[in-house]
Parts: sequence; C-alpha cells; structure tokens
Amino acid sequence: SARPGDGVELRNAIGSSLNEFYPWLSFAAELSSLDVMEEVSLLGQTKFLEGEFYVWRVWEPKGAMVGSVDLHQINHAVPSCEIGYWVRSDRTGRGYAQEFVTAAIEIAQTTLKVERIEARCDVRNEPSWRLAEKLGFGFEGIARNDSRDAAGDLCSTRVYSLVSSPEQP
Repeated sequence: SARPGDGVELRNAIGSSLNEFYPWLSFAAELSSLDVMEEVSLLGQTKFLEGEFYVWRVWEPKGAMVGSVDLHQINHAVPSCEIGYWVRSDRTGRGYAQEFVTAAIEIAQTTLKVERIEARCDVRNEPSWRLAEKLGFGFEGIARNDSRDAAGDLCSTRVYSLVSSPEQP
C-alpha cells in the first residue's frame, strides 16, 4: 500500500514520466512537489486502512518504483469498483502492468468480493485500454465528452468492465 515516505520515489517515477502522463492525468503537473507527494502517500495509506481506496505502489527488487495500481470508487452495495494503473515510462513494455493489475483484480474479486471492476481510459490512451482488453475486460462503449484533459479540452473515455457473474437480462 501507499506509505508515508514514498513521496520521493513517487515524485521521481511520475516526474520521469510527466510528458507521457500529462495528457491523461490532468493533475500530474501538480504532483512535482515533494510535499504534495508525501500528502498523497499519507492520504493513500489512510484511505487504504479505512477500506475506501486501495492503492499499491510497485517496486523493483533493487528499489525503484515501477508504477501503481489502485481500486477506487468502491461501492460495497453493488459490489463494484474502478481500477486505475500506471507504469513509469522507462519501465514500460516489461510486463509489469499486466502482472500488478492482474494481482489487483484477484484481490478485488477474492478479498473485496466485487462483482464488477470498471476500467476507464481516455480514448487516446491506447496502452491503457489495450491492457484492459488483454486482461479480459469487455468494452462497454465510449462516454463522449465526459471530462476535460490537462489542456482543458473535452475528451472521451473508453469504458470497460470485468464481471464475475453472467450478465443479467
């Protein structure tokens, strides 16, 4: 999970990938401050302990942060959640994302007992939506002009889901 003290590595990982993250993560530019990164890590740990938001930072054996995966928008009544993930730019193409997203899906389904996991990706963020497809998420459609990107332009989102039980009529 996110821990206090992760701020330096989190800032380094996001900072080294800012050009790639900026179009999809409108808040990425705000994450360059070490103080902000420490606050993000502390908040992540607090929300994790409260069962509201689960975030895992992924590290290489030699200590560098590779990326992150999280379960958010948790709805225990359905039960469902949304999944988010990123890999630092200099570590892409090595299978890290597939490995840690698969692990988070397993936790969501077995520990949290969710029936639906939703992945939402900007239509232009092909690596993210390709990973969702590779992991068996079904494409549900495009939410057109549903958000704004970092430049303030309207953008659309590809919506995917992974469901545990067969579809209801």
